[in-house]
Amino acid sequence: MTSLRLSTLLLAAGAVLAACQTPAADAPALAPSEAEKPVIVGDPRVAETCAILESRDWAAWVNRMPGPGATPTVHVTGQVDVPTGGYSFEWEAGPTDRSMTPALKLKLLPRKPDGLATMAITPENVHYTGPVAGAGFRSITVTCGGKTLAEIIEVPDAV
Repeated sequence: MTSLRLSTLLLAAGAVLAACQTPAADAPALAPSEAEKPVIVGDPRVAETCAILESRDWAAWVNRMPGPGATPTVHVTGQVDVPTGGYSFEWEAGPTDRSMTPALKLKLLPRKPDGLATMAITPENVHYTGPVAGAGFRSITVTCGGKTLAEIIEVPDAV
């Protein structure tokens, strides 16, 4: 019984010592594989993807309704189909051009559900609300993952 314990102890000590040895100077250093390299947001080598399968019913308007503390706001609505239920959506407003009536670029960012979700294609309503720059917008473009979902050319005022 004692010799079995001693053998096990010697094997464990040998494994620890072998793991602590430095590699020979002539041994080539291993570069990390592509899967091990960190993904950097905005890296042009990483293609953007979008979970939206289809979209429809896009509309936009500028709300100029009067009232205490009222400020003009732009509203963009649409319906998108995602692969499962439970998605949430965020919006990222891009730069507007410097023309008298600018064009607005919006990026829709779908976020996968954290937990369990319905495993069926699910339609979701999306709505963006943001400030109006100047007199209004001549057009609004909605993108997701590098593809254009909608280009809204008529952006009426609601007064």
